[in-house]
Amino acid sequence: MSTTIPTRLALALPLLVTGGLLLSACSSGGDGTGPAASPTSSSVATHAATGTTGPATAPAPTAAPEPSGADPTAAGGPDRCHTSELTGRLTPGDSGAGHTGATLTLTDTGGEVCTVYGYGGLGLIAQDGAAAPTVQDRVASPAPRTVTLQPGDAVSSTLYWSDVASGSEPTTGDCEPQPGQLTVIPPDETDALSVTWPGGPVCGGGEIQQTAYVAA
Repeated sequence: MSTTIPTRLALALPLLVTGGLLLSACSSGGDGTGPAASPTSSSVATHAATGTTGPATAPAPTAAPEPSGADPTAAGGPDRCHTSELTGRLTPGDSGAGHTGATLTLTDTGGEVCTVYGYGGLGLIAQDGAAAPTVQDRVASPAPRTVTLQPGDAVSSTLYWSDVASGSEPTTGDCEPQPGQLTVIPPDETDALSVTWPGGPVCGGGEIQQTAYVAA
């Protein structure tokens, strides 16, 4: 005995088949090219890069990459100087109309021979302990070179900054928060040491010009 499909069911079958095909296409991304692309981590990385990192007890200094072609420690030679092996000092230096200078000195107190190359990082700390605006401007001359330190030897870097308000900075009172300390990251290191700031705010948004470390 032959089976007759009811007229209403026969009409519905093409619609069910068509609907199944459409549902399958949607689960594959809707364009026939495969699963829909998942969100990438680039946006997360971008936002994370804007955060401040560093020791919990002090804001992180500026630590831009060293110049390309940095002179690496020779194989078998002395290792670079680590933060724990150095002590710092900041002394007032040459000053003139509109600018102030100081000399940053790092001394090898670790009892081992080590090397220093480049600039490292800087960060101003306001007198209330908060981070103050800091922009490190690396001076190209003299060019960076490797300095080998015997125990007790030191390297120095010259710092210059403006003491005249610019842009939207107030022209009366302090142009920027008065610093109390300068945190310093030695070249190729991530840990910082602190030195006492010699006095005076850093105008121009906290911009500090710094020369590469040389033998002191």
